[in-house]
Amino acid sequence: MKPNILKEERNGWPAQARPDRPLPAPWTPDLVVGIDPMHHHALSPDGAWMAFIWGREGNNDLWLARTDGTGWPGRLTFDRPAQSPWSDASPHWSPDGRWLVYAKQGDIWATSTAGGKACRLTDDGRGNSSPIFSPDGQRVYFLSSRREFNNLWYTTLAGEWPVALTHFEADVADPQPSPDGQTVAFVYHPQTDFDRSEICLVPVGGGDMRHLTGLPGVWDMHPRWSPDSRHIAFRSNRTGWLELYLFDVASGATRQLTTGCADVRDFDWHPDGKQIVLVVNRRGSGSLHRLDVDSAELQMMCAEPGWHSLPQWGPDGRWLTVEFQSPIQPPDVYRFVPETGEARRLTFAPPPALQAAPMVMPEFVQYPSIGPSTIPAHLFRPPGASPERPCPAVVYPHGGPIDEQTLEWETLIQWLVAKGYAVLTPNYRGSTGYSLAHQHALYGNWGIVDTEDMLAAAEYLTRLGWVDGERLGIMGASYGSYLAVLALARDPRYRYKCGVAQYGDCDILGSWAQGDRPGREDLERQMGHPATNRAGYRAGSPVYDVSNIRFPLLIMHGSQDQRVDPKQSEQLVEALKREGKTFEYVVYEGEGHGFLQKGNILHCYATLGRFLDWYLL
Repeated sequence: MKPNILKEERNGWPAQARPDRPLPAPWTPDLVVGIDPMHHHALSPDGAWMAFIWGREGNNDLWLARTDGTGWPGRLTFDRPAQSPWSDASPHWSPDGRWLVYAKQGDIWATSTAGGKACRLTDDGRGNSSPIFSPDGQRVYFLSSRREFNNLWYTTLAGEWPVALTHFEADVADPQPSPDGQTVAFVYHPQTDFDRSEICLVPVGGGDMRHLTGLPGVWDMHPRWSPDSRHIAFRSNRTGWLELYLFDVASGATRQLTTGCADVRDFDWHPDGKQIVLVVNRRGSGSLHRLDVDSAELQMMCAEPGWHSLPQWGPDGRWLTVEFQSPIQPPDVYRFVPETGEARRLTFAPPPALQAAPMVMPEFVQYPSIGPSTIPAHLFRPPGASPERPCPAVVYPHGGPIDEQTLEWETLIQWLVAKGYAVLTPNYRGSTGYSLAHQHALYGNWGIVDTEDMLAAAEYLTRLGWVDGERLGIMGASYGSYLAVLALARDPRYRYKCGVAQYGDCDILGSWAQGDRPGREDLERQMGHPATNRAGYRAGSPVYDVSNIRFPLLIMHGSQDQRVDPKQSEQLVEALKREGKTFEYVVYEGEGHGFLQKGNILHCYATLGRFLDWYLL
């Protein structure tokens, strides 16, 4: 598999590999790109089948498997392009189980579960997404940005001309038709407050909108109907955590269901309407719980360290399917029986070579930053690291910044640990999962408090007896890339000896102008409009501090990135050239915000490994 490189440039560093640093067994390049994760499964109405997305052969196609664990998965589509799991979505079943609808390249498609050629239901390619059937199977609701903003539309399996149900000058999301077929719930994002989202209803035939919730600076999201259509459960951060609430459609009353000072993630109503299965996030571990709706009593179902997602009850309510992954296990789908605790694996992502590889579970740690701030993180310690043989370490901040490093599978981390690096993944100020106050601490402070947290991470590692504080690097992608550049440019003590920046910003004012609308609005949500905070945008841009960089940078970008324009890396490289700094720069043809082509991933890993080995080992 050859890489598709548009541009490759070096300045002042030896590009050859170190002959004394072979890849540790069994972490060959083939294994690194040979793990094909399965994700976004959807249970059929009768519970006998599940559809899921399988990232393999350069595609993200739909597959079908039995939920009793027998047989071999069958492939339903053959041409759905690869995309990152965080930007993908589950297919949706028709009520009779004969069809699946899904999004592909900006249009809505349907495929028969019996096989055959998929048919396209829309043909404008204008960001159509989130298809879902009406309860009678006669309509397919979906979102479309054909009028700039995402609004709610519907069509039919025959591909009839779409009809708009909403006409907002703002985005809507997550359409959910009521089981009685009368209304559709959705999430509305007003343009007047980027930190606000509301749950709304619209009649299935169109008409007056009903705003069920809505508070300044509050996110209400993820509406899910009770089986009898009388209630809507939803998540809201109105207490400072993403907790679960219940809305009574008839009375308009809202009741808080969880009070655990922890974020609720995915959830699903039991068929009897009396309980809900939900995922609760504590310290980056998404454990599975069952909630009694009347009493609000929460019961643990599965606490294995890792991340559960998309739990879905079977039709009789005696079992459910759920996806699970952990730092030592790629994602798979399981059939789980709550009464016995039995979990049967339905998919098998890890190849035997990976199952035989030694892997490391991280330790949850907290380290002090500037002032009273404490930063939660996960620390991966390689076997053999000791005060007698201290190891190098890499700080690996996540992207976002509205995101979180959780106990999920990430090949790159285990690969680095196998090579002998400790890895620290900080949930710096701005991260989710640790209260709204922790998240909002970054507002107006891009490049300031987050940089403090990165420098504090280096200080923390230096104090560990088994880490060599003179061999620290920092790397990241997207916002993590931005932090890597900041840490090298704004540390007067030069604690990081190299940095890796993958498709990140360097000039956030330029990025605001160059990027797509969701990225621009996300930046305005946290930093305000440039017209009112020009000084803050400049203060948050490390490109103006390139002269302070002392150690090498590896910069990587995709030529088709719409979230962070490749011009951001070009601007950084030009500044590095002017100052005579050491760097390597690679642009991969055809890649967007994240690398998906296996040849490019192989080249990325090889280049990254060579770079870190040269400067840290």
